[in-house]
Amino acid sequence: MESRVVGFMNQGNLSVVQLATGDQDTFEYISSSAAIKGGLIKVSEISEGGSVNNLLVVNESGKFVFFMDGDILAGAKQNRVLNTSMLLAPGTKTEVPVSCVEQGRWSRVSPDFSSTDYVAPSSLREAKARMVSASLRRKRGHYADQGGVWDGVTLFQQDSGVHSATSNLSDVYEGKRTDFESLIAGFKVVDGANGLGVYVGSDLVSVDLFNRTDVYAEYFPKLLRGIGLEVASRKQEEKGVAEAEGSFRVLDLLDKVNEAEAEFFPSVGVGQEKRCETAGVSGVELIYETKRIHTAVLKSTTSDRRS
Repeated sequence: MESRVVGFMNQGNLSVVQLATGDQDTFEYISSSAAIKGGLIKVSEISEGGSVNNLLVVNESGKFVFFMDGDILAGAKQNRVLNTSMLLAPGTKTEVPVSCVEQGRWSRVSPDFSSTDYVAPSSLREAKARMVSASLRRKRGHYADQGGVWDGVTLFQQDSGVHSATSNLSDVYEGKRTDFESLIAGFKVVDGANGLGVYVGSDLVSVDLFNRTDVYAEYFPKLLRGIGLEVASRKQEEKGVAEAEGSFRVLDLLDKVNEAEAEFFPSVGVGQEKRCETAGVSGVELIYETKRIHTAVLKSTTSDRRS
């Protein structure tokens, strides 16, 4: 894939490298957040009784709708996180695989789900990606180890010092929102960018590339709020990475993931997924009709936390 650096920003121990790819804006779709807010789709429990690891998405619009792995949906019987990125075609009903991020609630608070303005932390996304890949190899679908996801949520509660009566990851975000908004205030989307690589200290924790520049602009602050929990989990102050090094390492990682041996699986919705795991990194690419819709490269950071 052709990628070039178009921007670099640093604040404290958080550094962001923004990227532009040669295939941007080649497919028309909208984000799940825009679709939910516009009443174009309905996201609900699959039945009155519900199922922890499945939701129903009804897309009655004439648009393709994109969900990103790590999207957090709030409401209904308990908050969930998307297990994988997906593109849902117009006029479809789809059961989508999710994991619970609110262990202590199973009671309906709203008829349907709403979107949130943050995504799951990168380390939780990476762990979940590995779990899903293992599940797919066993031909069991896009499912994660629910106990492992709950353990991750518990760690973020402990590290942030935010108590949640229902072990709700969203409570942690809300409890730290002032800190998060202060953290990301200095970071702005660069014109023409459709992707970013993020460092916490000297650790490159994630790279996300989107086909559409407008969808990237929507996800830019959501991704940084998710990274905010990674910053909060660090016990030592670290300086941010230098621009030249940071830019090189992002491009080098993308090259290595692109060259790594990959497996292909049918995606949820339309298209297929290209998945690889190499040197503590999980890469997942959603492809539809030769178009790359979303690429996520996520680094395992479990061993770095509590250091």
